[in-house]
Amino acid sequence: MSVDQVHRFVFSGFGYRCRVVPNPAPRTEPVVVIGGAFQNMYSYRRLEGPWTEAATVVCVDLPGSGGADALPAAYGFDFLTDVLADLLDRLGLGRVNLYAVSYAVPVAYLLARRHPHHLARLALMGAAPIYPPEELKGLEAMAEALASGDAEGYARRSVRALMAPSGRPVRNRAAVTRLLARDMAAVEGDGFQRHHASTRRVIDWPGLPAGGLAGIPTLCFTGEHDTLTRPDLGRDVAARIEDSVFTLVRETDHLPALERHREVSELLLRFFTDQPLDTLDFLTPLERPSRAGFDVTVGAASGGH
Repeated sequence: MSVDQVHRFVFSGFGYRCRVVPNPAPRTEPVVVIGGAFQNMYSYRRLEGPWTEAATVVCVDLPGSGGADALPAAYGFDFLTDVLADLLDRLGLGRVNLYAVSYAVPVAYLLARRHPHHLARLALMGAAPIYPPEELKGLEAMAEALASGDAEGYARRSVRALMAPSGRPVRNRAAVTRLLARDMAAVEGDGFQRHHASTRRVIDWPGLPAGGLAGIPTLCFTGEHDTLTRPDLGRDVAARIEDSVFTLVRETDHLPALERHREVSELLLRFFTDQPLDTLDFLTPLERPSRAGFDVTVGAASGGH
């Protein structure tokens, strides 16, 4: 069994880190994971077992996340993209399979535009071209609780913003609700500032840049009951990417990696190893939105900035 290797680097004065699980005989390019706003480089351990059997796996704490240095909200996703490019250059992995979750989607998208030579495949979970006003209200409520140091209020508002209403059928809802509420209520000390900066970074984000992506096989997906990055928003992002595949994980919301972690793990393994996805019964039918006529060289889709 490979032993995790933890690396720490500094970019423009901000420390960041990654955890590498090496595979000496991989079947595909390294899998690089950048998680959501409140996750860290250990958050995907429940999913990564099958990935480590096929590839070297790298899980990243960019500045502002996990055990990396705090990052003021004034530093946007452009800066985090530069940090990720710095990491990939330092590790010298060649092309990688990049999996980006929610908050990390703008980072991965910008990397694909600026440094496409780094990517073999791209998987985006919980993508949106921009957050509509209604969704921003939930994030603003979270930011207000953090600014006032109200951990219990932050936990309640996080559950409300990130999880589907109780009438929607969501797998393992009770367990995931307890886990999310517990983790958010545990924020203390400088954690309030760190979480507040990450939340403000999303709120102040101007949206994906105009134009699309080409030449990188891409999977876009989220939960079928996602109310934060709704399916139509993810479909919009997929329409910007040449030959992308879009699908939904049944009976999940914005947190499919918690609610159906085995299924999400299998989905990503299949995608990163070029296996068919259309036989997976936990997915909605595969869609290819970019074939509807969007010109990725023009970037005329709605929501571009």
